[in-house]
Amino acid sequence: MKKRILHLIGVLGVAVGIGLPALVSAQTAEIPSHKQSYVWKSASHNGQKGNEAKKFLAERKSVDIPGALWLRLYFGDAKLGANSNITIISLKDGARQDLNTVTLAQWQNTSAYFNGDAVEVQIHAGPNDENTFLHLKELEVGEVPAAPESQCGPVDDRAPSNHPASGRLLNIGCTGWIIANGKQVTAGHCSGASATVLQFNVPLSNPNGSLNHPGPQDQYSVDAGSKVFVNGGIGNDWGVFSVFNNSQTGLQPIQAQGASFTVVQNLGPSTIRITGFGVDNNDPTRNQTQQTHAGPNAGSSVTTMRYQTDTEGGNSGSPVIDNATGNAVGVHTHGGCTTGGTGNNSGTSTFNSAFWTALGGGGGCSNIALGDPTLASSTNGGNTSNLAVDGNAGTFWQSASGGTQYLRVNLGAGASYSQVTIKWQGSLHATKFKIRVSNNANFNNFSNVFSTNSGAGGNQTINLSGAPRTERYILLYMTIANGSAYAVNEFEVCGSSASATAKQNAEANETAIIPAEFTLEQNYPNPFGSAATSPASGGGNPSTNISFGLPEDAHVTLKVYNLVGAEVATLVNERREAGLHTAVFDASHLPSGVYFSVLKAGETKLIRRLVLMK
Repeated sequence: MKKRILHLIGVLGVAVGIGLPALVSAQTAEIPSHKQSYVWKSASHNGQKGNEAKKFLAERKSVDIPGALWLRLYFGDAKLGANSNITIISLKDGARQDLNTVTLAQWQNTSAYFNGDAVEVQIHAGPNDENTFLHLKELEVGEVPAAPESQCGPVDDRAPSNHPASGRLLNIGCTGWIIANGKQVTAGHCSGASATVLQFNVPLSNPNGSLNHPGPQDQYSVDAGSKVFVNGGIGNDWGVFSVFNNSQTGLQPIQAQGASFTVVQNLGPSTIRITGFGVDNNDPTRNQTQQTHAGPNAGSSVTTMRYQTDTEGGNSGSPVIDNATGNAVGVHTHGGCTTGGTGNNSGTSTFNSAFWTALGGGGGCSNIALGDPTLASSTNGGNTSNLAVDGNAGTFWQSASGGTQYLRVNLGAGASYSQVTIKWQGSLHATKFKIRVSNNANFNNFSNVFSTNSGAGGNQTINLSGAPRTERYILLYMTIANGSAYAVNEFEVCGSSASATAKQNAEANETAIIPAEFTLEQNYPNPFGSAATSPASGGGNPSTNISFGLPEDAHVTLKVYNLVGAEVATLVNERREAGLHTAVFDASHLPSGVYFSVLKAGETKLIRRLVLMK
C-alpha cells in the first residue's frame, strides 16, 4: 500500500507559470503486479547431426499460476546455441513468442507479456547444437489496478483513439511514441530501469481494469543502452530511446506501424492534443488503453508547454500535439489540473535544446504549409514574413511577373536538415534556381548549397550537399521568366537522419525515378478498411496501395499473408522494369486483422505490416 501511495503522488515539481498549482505530479502509472519465485530447470538437449539434421521439439513445460491476470517470464541461465530456440505460448489466446540466443539477450533474459494465467514453454533443439538448456527463475504476475488520478475539470473528456505511432511503455506505465527517424520518445522520469517493453495496438482492458496485452508481434524490447534522458522537472523532462527489432517480425515499430510523428518547434498552437495511455476508472475497459483529448494552450513559453487537456497517470511521455497540424511540439510530463477546473498540465517543449538535439533536429520531415494561394502575394525581390516551421505563421508566396523572387523560411534554433522539397501550383519557369542558407535573417552572410540554371516543374526536391545543414534560415532564390504564374503552397524540410522517411513526391513520374536499392514502402492508407482510416473514400474502403522500387529489371513477387503465414493474395508475379511501381490490395473478402506484404526480388526479401479495420 505504501508503495502505491508514493507512486500516485509521483515526482513533485516546482510550479512554473501563471495558473499552475503549487504542486504537480509526474504522471506515471506502473501496472500493478508482483514477482514470485518459480524454479524450473530443463534437461540438457543435443541437436541432430549431419546434412539432414532438423530442429525438433525437445522439451515442453506448462507454467500455471491460477488466478493470474497476465504473466511475464524471467529466465536464469540458458544455452541455445546457433540454431536452437525457445517458444512461449499463451494458453489463453495462443499468442506466441520465439526467442533465440540473440533475441533472448535483447529481451534481457525475459519474455514478452502474456495474457491469462498459464503459458507453455517449449525448447526446440537445432541442428548440431549441444547441451541446449533453459532455466526459469521468476514470474511477474498481473494484478487489479487501483483508482486513477484527476483531470482538468469535473469530467474526464478523453475518448478512445488508435493512433498507430503512440504506444504503451511498461512496466513503468507511461507512453512512448515514434518519430520520423525511427526513434522513440517518452518523458525523462519514464526512462529508468522500469522502462523495458514498448507495446502497440493495445487491446481494451478487462471489466475490472486489469490490462490485456497485444501479441508479442506488437511488443518491443527497449534497448537500455540507447536511452538518453533528463529528469529535471517541468520544462526539462524528456527521454529518447530505441528498441530492438521485434522478435517475431524482425521489424522496427516505424516499419510495422507505418506511422510516426513529425516533431517541430512551436509554442503557439491554440489547441493541444494529448494521445496516450492514462488510467481510467470511469470505464475500466479503457484503463491504460490509448485515449485522446484536446484542450486550450495555457500559455506555453521557452521550454515548457502548458495546456488544459485531460490527462491521467500513464500519460507521462505522451506526445504534445498541435491539434491543427498533427505535429508533435513536445512531450507530456506533469499533471497540474484539478477537477475544479483550475491549473494546467505541463510538458517539455522542443525548444529545450538538449531535447531537440536528441531528437535529431526534429527527427524527420516538417511540412510547412504556406497557406491559401488566393489570400496574398509578396512583391518581387522581397522577403516574406518569417514562416514558422509548422506553418502557423507567415504568408504564402506568389509571383506576379518575371524577375528575381525570394522566399525566406525560419527553421528556428537547433535546425538540422539535408533535404528540402518545394511544391507549387500553376506554371513556373525559372532560369536560375538556388537554395541559400544563413544564420542571419537578412542574409548578409550566406552560402549557396544548391544552384541550377534549369527550369522546374510542379515540385522540386533538393538534396543538400555535404554535411547536414544547421543554418537557421533557408532562402529560396529564383529568377523567373516573364509570363510565369504560380503560387508556392508547400515547403518541406527533412532532417539529416530522415532520408528513408522523407515523403514521396506523389506527382513524380514513376518510370523516371530509379531507386538505388530494392524498397517496399508502407501501404497507404494504413490502417485501411473503414471511414475512420480511409476518410477520403467517404466510407469503408477495403483497398490500400502498396508501392515498391526496383534498382534494376527483375522478376518480382508481391504477396500478402495473414498472421499465421497463409497466403491471402498475390499482387505481382512477373518481370518488372527498374523504377517505382504500385499495386492495389483489395481486402474486401478478408476479415479485420493484421497482414504482411512480402516483396521478393532475386535474393531480396522485404516485409511490411498492414492493418485492416472494417
